[in-house]
Amino acid sequence: MPLPDHPPSIVQEANCYPLDAYLASALTGLNSSERDQLFEVSDAVAEVCARNGVRLYEPRKVTDPVHHSTVPDVEVFRMDRHRVIGSDLLIYLAHHPSTGAGQEIVFAQEAIVPIVVVAHLTTRLSRMVTGIPGPLHLVRYDSLAELKEQLDQVIVELKSTLLQRKKVIQDLESHHVGTRIRELRIQRGMTHQQVTESTRIPNAFSVGQLKEWEQSSDRLNNLSLTLLREIAFALRVDVKDLV
Repeated sequence: MPLPDHPPSIVQEANCYPLDAYLASALTGLNSSERDQLFEVSDAVAEVCARNGVRLYEPRKVTDPVHHSTVPDVEVFRMDRHRVIGSDLLIYLAHHPSTGAGQEIVFAQEAIVPIVVVAHLTTRLSRMVTGIPGPLHLVRYDSLAELKEQLDQVIVELKSTLLQRKKVIQDLESHHVGTRIRELRIQRGMTHQQVTESTRIPNAFSVGQLKEWEQSSDRLNNLSLTLLREIAFALRVDVKDLV
């Protein structure tokens, strides 16, 4: 079966608003054979993304536990989280259980990043994955050729939605919440340490996290209501004063 045609208008729009995808998969604990098989699938996904004008970020090329073991754990978490939240699409290779990939799926779901789950027909998928509320799409395949064909169709069908989401999300690149936190902290003459020690929940967040929130965009921070309430309590303000 031939690959679906890509309407010129959509291709032109993708050139104006390039899309980014994040490839989540197991990396830690795989043997050499499993890694080779997974990387073959990764290459097939990368080929489809490139054909559709989607830039694919592959952690294995930056933070692979085998080839990049010197990257600090905290930096791996920070880098991968920012990459997921900053992406327009997350593609999850569900061939092997992975706590890291599971974490990345949570980041995507909380940031309303659409998720495409890719799995062989013989792979048993966790219901914690297939039960995720929100935009989730399944690609089940028997051969790499079938994987490429199905993934190509999914991306083509999603492209207009992804572009619409990207335009809306761009408004969150502002730095409103972080700026308000910093302003209120300074107004009250509080250090970062004092803010972290003034929450109701012990160790609700660290000094390092607070500093990063003050410096990062609303999109990357993506603060939960629980965290906003603790920050507001520590600064002796209402949540509405932060947002």
